[in-house]
Amino acid sequence: MKKITILKHSRGELANQLWNYISIYAYGLESGAKIKNPSFFEYHNSFNFIKNESGITKFFAFWFKNKNARRGSMRNRIFRKIYTAYASAKKYLNKNKVVSSENKENKVVHLYPTSSFHPILNSTEKYFVGWLFRNREGLKKWRSSLLKDFSPNEKILKKVDGIINSIKNNYEKIIGVHVRQADYKDFKGGIYFIDKKRVREIINEYIVRMNIDTSKTLFIFTSDGEIDTDIFNDLNIYISKENSVTDLFLLSRTNAIIGSDSSFGAFASWYGDTPHIVMTNGPIDWDYYKDKNNYFENKYSKMVQY
Repeated sequence: MKKITILKHSRGELANQLWNYISIYAYGLESGAKIKNPSFFEYHNSFNFIKNESGITKFFAFWFKNKNARRGSMRNRIFRKIYTAYASAKKYLNKNKVVSSENKENKVVHLYPTSSFHPILNSTEKYFVGWLFRNREGLKKWRSSLLKDFSPNEKILKKVDGIINSIKNNYEKIIGVHVRQADYKDFKGGIYFIDKKRVREIINEYIVRMNIDTSKTLFIFTSDGEIDTDIFNDLNIYISKENSVTDLFLLSRTNAIIGSDSSFGAFASWYGDTPHIVMTNGPIDWDYYKDKNNYFENKYSKMVQY
């Protein structure tokens, strides 16, 4: 059987890995290839793929059972180094079977059927390396299969359903707010970091521009840092204390997402088919967002989506 192993990403976290994963997975559905992804070991236990993965993948994933720490944690650093050594050896031993998207310009490599790029697949295994594989048309064509196959495990689904259904019992509308803090303070000089007071200003503008009845609306906050509730104390809010995978699928169940310029909010938007409003330190183009009710490729996002 045709087989593709996603051997290596580029040290990204959950959403960057998922954009790459679903694009290659859609290509696998198109070409009839079975997809394996040992590089996803930090998150495997939160999804249903793990039962079909190899012994080596299960070994790496075992150390992250119920642990969704960020890449800077000691556990992640150690196991990423071990896995990198494994992946490098595997890549060297199978160099004639490697398909790579790695390039200095961060140029996307589109896969079939989005483009004519169609790696020759036969009985031998192909190894995909890099995080920039994308598949716009494949994600549309195979959306129903992707939503099903990339659903989180039962435990996370029950948690998400419990939180969302409880909120819906009291509110008509749920707005997700994703505030990325920790690494964004330094990443590229902090150009994507949004201070919490600015977050409040943006929410205030959203309420006015979208004619939101705040008495019937709850804002659900997800973040990798603390949220100062005093800044939002006159709003109905819920602050998630869950792990990153649960937060991702919580956001996907909201009516709209107001979020940092991040692949995390963008993926939640795609999965839930809900609009993603990208927060900026400068003025927001509210006219651009006024008729957006579903997922769209946001021109104000600097992150690679499709």
